Amino acid sequence: MRKIGLRSILSSALTLEKEIYNLYSSLKAELAGIEVPQSLVRILDEELGHQRLIRDMIDDRIGDPELEQIIAGKELHIHDPQAVEPLSSDRYDQIRRSLKTILEKEREIYNLFAALHHKSKIPVARRAFGFLEDQERTHVIVLEKLLGRSES
Repeated sequence: MRKIGLRSILSSALTLEKEIYNLYSSLKAELAGIEVPQSLVRILDEELGHQRLIRDMIDDRIGDPELEQIIAGKELHIHDPQAVEPLSSDRYDQIRRSLKTILEKEREIYNLFAALHHKSKIPVARRAFGFLEDQERTHVIVLEKLLGRSES
């Protein structure tokens, strides 16, 4: 029953984030052939990798011990969000516009998962929403850093 509940929550999360993943994919395609900081490319790859990770969790391609570590809050981000450098507004204006759109969506999803995490009374749901909240918090922080903000 626990695993079914977890899969259901993660599946809903994927549905909610579909637009964000599409925006990340579009931005990555837009950047093909353009000289951009490698850190930005790695961040985009990592964010798209989270989609695959959640699918693997839903489809039971991750063993129980690893799944428990992930849900328990094992940091999944390769990059250090605090080390992310802002993108120059004059050189990367179009990219920054795309990132602002993504940030708005990420912030909405973060706020939703945070509210669900704090209101949830069922332990497995609380842990799942806590995991999703932590992931989204990092995404918001990284995007704010890329845009030269530090609101988090």
